[in-house]
Amino acid sequence: MSEAKDNQDGAHGDADLASELAYVRSLAEEGRNAPLVGGMHYLIWGGLIGAAALFSYLSSAGVIKLAFVNGFTPWIVAGIGGWILSITMGRRSQAKPGALTIGNQTASSVWFAVGIFMTLFWLTLMVVHDNYTDTGMAPYFLFSLMFPVAFGLYGVAFFVTATAARLGWLRYFSYLSWGFAIVSLFLLDSPQRLLVGALGSLACAALPGLILMRREPTDIV
Repeated sequence: MSEAKDNQDGAHGDADLASELAYVRSLAEEGRNAPLVGGMHYLIWGGLIGAAALFSYLSSAGVIKLAFVNGFTPWIVAGIGGWILSITMGRRSQAKPGALTIGNQTASSVWFAVGIFMTLFWLTLMVVHDNYTDTGMAPYFLFSLMFPVAFGLYGVAFFVTATAARLGWLRYFSYLSWGFAIVSLFLLDSPQRLLVGALGSLACAALPGLILMRREPTDIV
């Protein structure tokens, strides 16, 4: 029975690969590149991080007052929610036509790496944020580096994705991301950094995510 199941799985895998190759061949004949299929991930993270930053900004400004919410709650919710949704939606994205092309595989890898690093960076700051108070640095000041670093990495990831997928317009989001990174560096000690972070997350992640989703193929291979 196990051997029969292995043969069935192998046949299914071969059929998927054959369908994928047929799809890519049809694109090549039409002179087009396989569209990116990860737009939902951009929208998820851009929306969640943007919402967390906006919520934190409104909370610090006194517009929103919730006793059960502290400074870290929005970010914890956004981080956990983002990873759960990304893993769940990732399976659906991998079933779409063109998911196995070099452009999509490169985009998936580079953005996954960005997500891993930013998560580890945030968790590390939770440990070392007050290690430099003897130098005059405020205990939570290092968290101000999150958006400059994030937008800088967004720019690199967009640039790599644009090259791999041959989508020149994505480079404009690289430049936009780097612009937000530089602006964020000027606002490290200002509450306005959260507002800039919210706007940047929506403009540099959620917006391109929406654009890419509109271009994604709808048929399952």
